Amino acid sequence: MRKYENVEYTNPFELLFLLGSTVAVFSGIIFVLNRIMSFGLAKGILAFVLAGIYFYILKKKFIVKISDFELTSNKLEWNKKSVDFRNLEYYKIHWMKGAGIKFKLKNGKTLRISSNDNFCNSEQFVNLCHNIDSKLLKYKNGQIIRKKSFFETKQGYYFAVFMTILFVTGTVYKLFTDEKINIQNFAMILVSLGIIWSGVKWKKK
Repeated sequence: MRKYENVEYTNPFELLFLLGSTVAVFSGIIFVLNRIMSFGLAKGILAFVLAGIYFYILKKKFIVKISDFELTSNKLEWNKKSVDFRNLEYYKIHWMKGAGIKFKLKNGKTLRISSNDNFCNSEQFVNLCHNIDSKLLKYKNGQIIRKKSFFETKQGYYFAVFMTILFVTGTVYKLFTDEKINIQNFAMILVSLGIIWSGVKWKKK
């Protein structure tokens, strides 16, 4: 048995709710302030601060969870939950900005847990996923199906290459046509490419 202590993780759908609700809160505050204030910059700053407080409290109290995980040759246990490997139909792991794992059970239920670098200290969780992957690949001589995530496939790799070529071509075109490059857009594209390539695991055989 191997124990991983104080592992930070989230439920992907809860994380999506956090992001969506924060945008909704920000928009709602702007809507209300438009009716009672006329100072544009002040409204933006106040809305940003209040939405930031909402985001921090919800993330800290409800979204990011900390648990001890115990991994044996037959089971994964944490926070009064468990996955018995005998009951697994298949599993899938992605490695983008941390890691995430999906367990599909034979009874039809699906369990997802993840740890994103932007919201968690994901180092422990990534190590855990590597060890889960290793155990499940060997479990009963590979009887459990391991499905590849998109960026573990050839299609995912070529998609990442295509997006990179598209970005480089667009940047070079702008430079040669003397068009000004928007630094914010440039930085956002670089970050997006970094996120994409962090999950690429396909290797040509």
